[in-house]
Amino acid sequence: MGADKLEIDIDEESANDLLSITVSNNVNWRLAYNPSRKPTNTVPMLHQVCDLCEGRLNIKHSEEGSKLTACMQYRNADRPAMGSAPALIQELIMLKPDIDLTYVHRIDGREYRLSSPEIKSMLDGVPLDAPSASQWLKEKIGEGLIGILRERDSP
Repeated sequence: MGADKLEIDIDEESANDLLSITVSNNVNWRLAYNPSRKPTNTVPMLHQVCDLCEGRLNIKHSEEGSKLTACMQYRNADRPAMGSAPALIQELIMLKPDIDLTYVHRIDGREYRLSSPEIKSMLDGVPLDAPSASQWLKEKIGEGLIGILRERDSP
């Protein structure tokens, strides 16, 4: 009953002092919840971060799936660092190679987009969870993010 589609959308708007992170999939989390599993603290922690950063957390469930959106002030002193997006996306793809993952990252209007079907095509038959794909994937995502930062910063 797990998801086979996952979308991660990060939008950094420094001019509007806004950071928005949306994670959606094609499983209704509420219906798929297994009460025998230990509950996760991730959502309450994210809710607390949103509160501290003058933001909000919204979770919507439907038969088509679930969508979590966290919005907060971009420059808020209480906002934790984002961490390494390339490492996170690489790890998700390596751990769940059968999931159709789409990753979109916007920084001040510039967009980088990558999907697991696109990656599979680039790797030309090399499995997504193969060790040889790991470093290449992290570098590919890092280069994409550096590219949109350069576009933003160029005159």
